[in-house]
Amino acid sequence: MPPSQQHFDGHHIDIAMSDVEMGEKSAAEVTITSVDASVRPVLGRRKTSSGIDGETLADHKLGYEGGEDALTKVGNFLWKIHNASILTRYALYILPVAALLAIPLVLTATIYKHSHAQGIRLLGLFIWLEVIWVALWLCKLVASAAPVVFQAICGVISTGIRKYSLVLTAVEIPISLFLWSIVAFSTTNIINVFNKGVWAGTWLETLSTVFKALIIVAAIFLAEKTFVQLVSINYHRKQYDQKIKESKRLIRMLDILYDASRAIFPEYCREFEEEDATIQGNTLTEMRHQLAQAGIKTKVFDDMGRVRDKVIGAFGAMASDITGKQVGAATSAHSIVLEALETEVASKAIARRIWLSFVGEGHEVLYQHDLTQVLGRPRAEMAEEMFHILDRDGNGDVSLEEMTTLLVDVAQERKDRAASMHDISQAIAVLDRLLSLFVVVLIGIIYASYFSKSFNANASKLWGGLVGLGFALGGTVTEFLACCIFLFIKHPYDVGDRVDINDVELVVEHMSLMYSVFRRVDNGKTVQIPHNVANAVWIENVNRSGPMKERISLNVSPSTSMEDVLALRSELEKFVTAPENKRDYQSDLDIELRNLNDLGKLELRVEIRHKSNFANDQLRNARRNRFMVELLASTRRIPIGPPGGLGPAFGDPANPTYSVSISEREALEFKSARKSEDEGKRLFPKGTGGMEGLAAAEGVSSGVQNPASAMISGLIARRSGSVAEGVRGIDDVLPKKS
Repeated sequence: MPPSQQHFDGHHIDIAMSDVEMGEKSAAEVTITSVDASVRPVLGRRKTSSGIDGETLADHKLGYEGGEDALTKVGNFLWKIHNASILTRYALYILPVAALLAIPLVLTATIYKHSHAQGIRLLGLFIWLEVIWVALWLCKLVASAAPVVFQAICGVISTGIRKYSLVLTAVEIPISLFLWSIVAFSTTNIINVFNKGVWAGTWLETLSTVFKALIIVAAIFLAEKTFVQLVSINYHRKQYDQKIKESKRLIRMLDILYDASRAIFPEYCREFEEEDATIQGNTLTEMRHQLAQAGIKTKVFDDMGRVRDKVIGAFGAMASDITGKQVGAATSAHSIVLEALETEVASKAIARRIWLSFVGEGHEVLYQHDLTQVLGRPRAEMAEEMFHILDRDGNGDVSLEEMTTLLVDVAQERKDRAASMHDISQAIAVLDRLLSLFVVVLIGIIYASYFSKSFNANASKLWGGLVGLGFALGGTVTEFLACCIFLFIKHPYDVGDRVDINDVELVVEHMSLMYSVFRRVDNGKTVQIPHNVANAVWIENVNRSGPMKERISLNVSPSTSMEDVLALRSELEKFVTAPENKRDYQSDLDIELRNLNDLGKLELRVEIRHKSNFANDQLRNARRNRFMVELLASTRRIPIGPPGGLGPAFGDPANPTYSVSISEREALEFKSARKSEDEGKRLFPKGTGGMEGLAAAEGVSSGVQNPASAMISGLIARRSGSVAEGVRGIDDVLPKKS
């Protein structure tokens, strides 16, 4: 039979390759897949002797390098002036206001030196105002230097806690306010330095009390902001820091590969005109496809995309000369790669361009030496590192399907990560607002306790009311704390993850502080689950899982031999280790004999291991269907029969059913013969009186009245061959009625 045609289950099947662009090859062992002779696998387009020299592609490092500002000479001059000294910048803030405050200070020291308020000279007041104004910026300076000092000190002890300097940077204003409140309270005596009397009962006492309460308020405000920042820093560092680094590293790799691809095949060349139009004309792609389906030429839209990029590049160059920054660099590899990753169509196009550029002409897969040949021997280590990133299944080559899947997954992960970080930032903002409301209430209580005597007298009643309110809102507070712990500490999933909750397959769509929104995989319904409910159930995160395995049970005929089971395992191992399947399945496969099922059928369990998890449901279904069809085909090749056996069913021409009439006498004879035959097979035939003889043969008294003892004795006697000695039956042992 030709390789493109097979007979399966009595029906003729002629299946063409579903996606020749993905580089799949037909399997000789798989009988349900065939390849049309007119369709060929996708081959590389790079001449095997072509490469790029060191001058064409600048030296790069695979690690991500963030965009650096390039300043002009004027920009550098202004930047140096602005950053010559921090005192210069702070002088611009301090001196103008200090000069304005110095005017009333000089007046009250000379012309109006006898001016006072409730017996307190105003000179001391304006001196104090000058002091606290300068102290405000000094505290700001100390708070700004705190992260640097923290990094310098903690860097000697441990580098792992240096990341918490970001917390000090984020709470710079609360720290400044706390330090300033301490300085303001400590310097209030300056106001009374020119007075000889006691300031008790004056407005100075009230001012001192205000700043004393301000110290407590500033401390609470600093504690609240520090707590929120610690939650934010710990959460983002724990959940996203490593993922962001890996994503930037991969995008940097794509930048280098795309630059090399453009060096070999210039943009909009004959080989990649369609791909480049899709990559760089992202905004016009859908319109161009619709018009192409209608039979309208879309060349003008491709040119529009090119003109747009040229215009943006020209204006970007002009803006870069003026501002000293890289503005509108639309033709840079990094900008093009990031734009292409925004849509699935463009991601597939850039994957196709890179793959076809590096694969040698006439070859169907990408090898490590292809990268080394294009990038050059000096970059051999970089090429090896890149190839290990691209070859996720570790089979030694990269197909077009594998490359496309990688870039599509990277693009989707970037979108999901951005959505997840946005949702978490919103949740942290809600948490901050709720805690700020609590702080405002606490501030009111603090100031009321300092200035209201009636408040102190009725404090017991107030606290009693708060305790009652606490009991009333106890459930809400408990739910709030549980949700915070679930989201920020446990955090079992992110936006875009495939999870299983109570055996229901779900995809995370949105996360909030108190709940999460999911989409069901089976019917597409939207489900909202509160975090306090999800906190008490098992959550299986498929995206965070490694390569997963699957178990398939099937019932076969009880007459199946061990040789047939081993043959089935051998056939399935050939399938999973075939070149076209080894990137989908792992080589270790197992078959387990599970149950005999009342001797009517034999239950087998086949365990297949995939090379990825089941997050991509379409890919998982495609792989599972291929394996299931091969499993069925293998059982028929061996063959292994169903529980009813391999023989034809009753009524089949090969196994017809018919009836024969006999006389009543013959029927009774056959029935009696079968009954006698069945009685002869019994261990203790009826009417032989075996139990008494057994007991006598073993020396057991005939007067034993225990039927169980008689039965045991009978078993012993029968094993010793003394049944034929005429023992009494078990009925003789039992007591008789009078």
